[in-house]
Amino acid sequence: MGLATYTDPLYTPLSKGACLAGDSVQRLMAALVLLLITIPTLGILVHAQGQEQLVEKIVVMRITEDDPAIQSLLSGDTQARLFRIRDPNLAKKMMAQGFKVVAPLSGLVDILVNPVQCRDGSFNPFTIPEVRYALNFIINRKEIANEIYKGAAVPAIIPYSEVDPDYIKLLPVAAKYEVEFAKGFEYAKKLITEAMEKAGAKLVDGKWYYNGKPVTIKFVIRIEDERKQVGEYVAKKLEELGFTVEKIYKDFRGAFDVVYGDDPGKCQWHLYTEGWGFTGMTAYDHDTAVAFFSSLYGFQPGWGEASYVNYYPPKEINDTAEKLVKGEYKTPEEYWALYRKLVDLGIRDSVRVFVVWTRDFYIINPNVKGIIESPKASPWNTWTYLNLHYTGPEVKFSNRYVYSQGWPWNPVGGFQDLYSVTSVATAIYLPGITSKPTTGEPGWSLIASFKVERGNPVVKVPEDAITWDPEKHAWVSAGGKVAKNAVVINYKLLGKLKFHDGSTETIADLLAMIYLIKEWSSQAGEGDTRYESALASQYAPFLTNFVAVKVINETAVIVYTNFTHMDDGIVAQQADIWTGTPLELYLAMEKLVEAGEAAFTMSGAKAANKPAVHLVSKDQCEKMAAMLREIIEKKEMPDWVKGLIDLGYLTADEFYKRLENLLNFYEKYGHMLVGNGPFMLESYDAANDVATLVRVPDYPISPEQVAKELGKHVARVEAVQLINEGIIEVAEPGTPVAKIKVSVDGKPAAAKAVKVYAMAVSEKGDVVMLDAKYVKPGIFEIVLKKPLPEGDYKLVIYVYPAGYSQPAKAIASITVLMAPEETTTTTTTPATETVTTTKPAETAAPATTTVTVTKTTTETVVKTSVSTVTTTVTETVQTGNTGMMAAAAVAALIVGLAIGYLVKRS
Repeated sequence: MGLATYTDPLYTPLSKGACLAGDSVQRLMAALVLLLITIPTLGILVHAQGQEQLVEKIVVMRITEDDPAIQSLLSGDTQARLFRIRDPNLAKKMMAQGFKVVAPLSGLVDILVNPVQCRDGSFNPFTIPEVRYALNFIINRKEIANEIYKGAAVPAIIPYSEVDPDYIKLLPVAAKYEVEFAKGFEYAKKLITEAMEKAGAKLVDGKWYYNGKPVTIKFVIRIEDERKQVGEYVAKKLEELGFTVEKIYKDFRGAFDVVYGDDPGKCQWHLYTEGWGFTGMTAYDHDTAVAFFSSLYGFQPGWGEASYVNYYPPKEINDTAEKLVKGEYKTPEEYWALYRKLVDLGIRDSVRVFVVWTRDFYIINPNVKGIIESPKASPWNTWTYLNLHYTGPEVKFSNRYVYSQGWPWNPVGGFQDLYSVTSVATAIYLPGITSKPTTGEPGWSLIASFKVERGNPVVKVPEDAITWDPEKHAWVSAGGKVAKNAVVINYKLLGKLKFHDGSTETIADLLAMIYLIKEWSSQAGEGDTRYESALASQYAPFLTNFVAVKVINETAVIVYTNFTHMDDGIVAQQADIWTGTPLELYLAMEKLVEAGEAAFTMSGAKAANKPAVHLVSKDQCEKMAAMLREIIEKKEMPDWVKGLIDLGYLTADEFYKRLENLLNFYEKYGHMLVGNGPFMLESYDAANDVATLVRVPDYPISPEQVAKELGKHVARVEAVQLINEGIIEVAEPGTPVAKIKVSVDGKPAAAKAVKVYAMAVSEKGDVVMLDAKYVKPGIFEIVLKKPLPEGDYKLVIYVYPAGYSQPAKAIASITVLMAPEETTTTTTTPATETVTTTKPAETAAPATTTVTVTKTTTETVVKTSVSTVTTTVTETVQTGNTGMMAAAAVAALIVGLAIGYLVKRS
């Protein structure tokens, strides 16, 4: 799912719009960029002289509030803030001081709705789909982005933004709902009145009553950031509609306990200002839609915990999601049609009402080098940690929290909050086959190579392929089964990479992960003590698709899977069985949970009234250590371990030595959080919430390799030359519309250096895709690929540089004088050729013949003959008539799709 994690409590997704910012935002960001242009990089904070070196030690401390965190940066007590800053003015000031500011579009804010029936029989209006859907109409997303977020946000309707590789393909859905939601408050009032009266509620003196009692909405509102104002804005609108609103103000921990840590059937809450932080991006990211809209992955209220009241969306949503998860489509067109359908149905179901994308400003000392940036994620990823350089061997970072109460640190059902992920998890775990952080390209890996062997129509599973049978509690042959695909994976670091406890990672560790997921996510009868219901939802994709694994040699396996997709990289990602956890730790955690001392997941722990596995808990580690010592003393052999020994993937001596390795690690460091990443957790000071990480010596992946693979690239649309000044006499297929001048990293763009998308947006909001043809280095021609009816259009161009998914944009105006005979336009077709969007809020005069767009690494400047406006995302420069081009850009809003002008993220 795009690797999203909660900035609030959230369950880890499986894989995860440019919108409009107003004139005030553009002025603000103009000042921000002008500072970049006019102030020397040194600023007040002078660069230290001398050669940077690899960072050997990182201390991450809690500084909850932004002001003292900024002061610690200015004083030199810390070198980076791992938590985002949303205030553009503060980011401007820090840049003036010489600090580096990284600003991805990495945050998403929505209103989470509780749609379940209350256990006590009280009336929950949000069980009515029409009432949920009406929330979309009371929210003015542009107003929230501009007024509440001061331009550091842009409107969102779908959970995808312009930096997402899938964005262009999903444009029809967002366009459709932008038009729909423009009906506004009065339409919401109509929907709610009809639905509430049908349900038996009555509006008396402007207030809704049900069975003689006021209809009260319990609204949990976060207090730490702009979501407080967002919640108050929505609450006021609801009160205007006649609801009684009980505003429940909570911080991160308090919100978790009410919203995610308890049964929604208790109806302690009806609405919540939910927030997401993205830690990655991927193409073909239907998993984000599956997580947000279906119940397959346990992301709907109830969270997949069997003892809670769970929400199950309309069958069509889950059926569509399941087809995507299982790969039940035959062509790319069918895939995208299913994908769009799921997003469409999910928006209509409105369990999550998306509000804004936010731009996060990450502040970093300029002497800290090696930051690996992503257009849609925090820069604090595994690759940044591996590549981190500084003028000294030690750095100190701050985060809002390092550990947040209730959010456990364990690799099975923990590490699901943004704070622990950026502070610890991304440093101590090494990903297997994933998506490239700079582009979302699937199937990217520095540790593995793969080949997908597709079934025709199926692949027969050989006798020597195995799986874990949770009914028999044994490793069994999967011979005779069939799979849709076989993925040959060579994990080249097996036998070379060591876990932090000193054990060498082998095939046995990969099989241990398969065991734990299959055993603990599958209930073999009511008395099964090795089962936790929340894991069944969390690992649904694996359980649904995994068939068997065949070991080829010490580094290579064949994974048989029922998942299929048109892209081999996506198939490989789904088949990936890499783990960052040694089998001895899987065993220790299992023993703790099986003994009834803990649960793997947060919801499981809450439901059972016991703690979740927390690998830095002294009490839990002592219990696990005692259990491991008993196993060693009695020479016990768990069934799944004995099976691995019988299969020849482990020896008894190796097994007991591994247990000793983990015990020795615990005795030395006082915790059991063992990973395989470039840094190791040396200590965690719970009293002060401070984590100390140290670099793993002789790590088998070099920083140079990371830097080479993950560089940042910047595209610019230097000029747009409209053919015949934008006047198209007869709009036939093949008719040239414009020529554009494009550069990447300051050089004329080669054919493969960029991807160019162009579209014509009619006054009615129809979106028609155009062709972009390579002419010569730096020059592309935009031509019609289908007839256009007569009328005025906005020409919208996106240019994505190869290697970095941050587009440059340009917008111009064109006019069609005459359509070819028998020309028709289809609206919102599955082929995405033509879609309906909202009519721009303002009408701009036709663009002049030449439009120039200048883009820097982090900002773009829009120039007209009379003014200069700078944004943090795209600059558009027009020569000729006044500032019409900038006005058109600001006006042309397709919410969630980025046919707007600024993309920002919080």
